[in-house]
Amino acid sequence: MELTIESAFSPGGLVGNLSYLLLILSMAMRNIFWLRFLAIFSGLTGITYDVVWLHDPVGAFWESLFTLVNLIQWLWLVYEKKRVTLSARQADIRDRVFPVLTNAEFLKLFAIASIQQFRPGQTLVEAGDAVLRLFLITDGQAEVKLGDARISTCCSGDFIGEIGFFNKVPATATVCALDTLECLVFECDDMHRVMQANNNLERGITFAMNANLANKLIRNNATGIGSV
Repeated sequence: MELTIESAFSPGGLVGNLSYLLLILSMAMRNIFWLRFLAIFSGLTGITYDVVWLHDPVGAFWESLFTLVNLIQWLWLVYEKKRVTLSARQADIRDRVFPVLTNAEFLKLFAIASIQQFRPGQTLVEAGDAVLRLFLITDGQAEVKLGDARISTCCSGDFIGEIGFFNKVPATATVCALDTLECLVFECDDMHRVMQANNNLERGITFAMNANLANKLIRNNATGIGSV
């Protein structure tokens, strides 16, 4: 196929463009189920393009292998979804905070967490202290303070302590419960151990924390401080 404007918008060119568009869309998906699903259709479209228009056996082979791998992974996700079920509460947390984790992966993470409640005014993290625990707020609000000044608030879906967790530095601010607060609490050593043992969990947890940190920084751009 010649490289011309006409060829780019010919039926074959459109099929080829669709293959790459679907691949790009799949990479943009936060949910691994839909990532695999779109990747399969990208591969099928690519196979059609290679066979019908390019007559390229090498491209068709690699597109077929790409499609097969994603199909197997997608079928495994479907199987896991039916085999491993989450409670409504667990599913809500997984969907909002850890969308790239499968049900089974999320349950491995959930298993190392404890559910704890904090009274209004109770301190979760003290500025200058070592960060030994990581908090994920599931209900209620917390205030982030420097000295006596409130600089921001954290709410459901927010992590507390992620900068100290990743960088192994002391907490940069104090965090206290504003009202009755419920959190998933992870011991940092347990979290590091799980992440080292499972690459998918490491990617999913890192993605969740980075996304939440970015959201907090945007939300608190007046102060530029949204985490501890």
